[in-house]
Amino acid sequence: MSNKTDFTKRIRKSFVENESKSIIYHYDDGLLEINWQGYKVGKFSFSEVANAVLGRLKNLNCDYKTIPYSFNSEAYENELFEAAP
Repeated sequence: MSNKTDFTKRIRKSFVENESKSIIYHYDDGLLEINWQGYKVGKFSFSEVANAVLGRLKNLNCDYKTIPYSFNSEAYENELFEAAP
């Protein structure tokens, strides 16, 4: 299984199994942390990580709106969820 496949499967599984989610990607270490459990998945760009997480949110919870917080920070929400930094 490729690192990219493993990465997206872990995100998918996390969203299904956990009501409260914390997802942190440590770029320098290639470590994906989901609800404080670390998984070595390899190095991905910020865009790849963001697209995987946001794509899964959209699959599970339909469309969402983007709310800007600052120059490089935004949140995503609809009536079913809120994803914020």
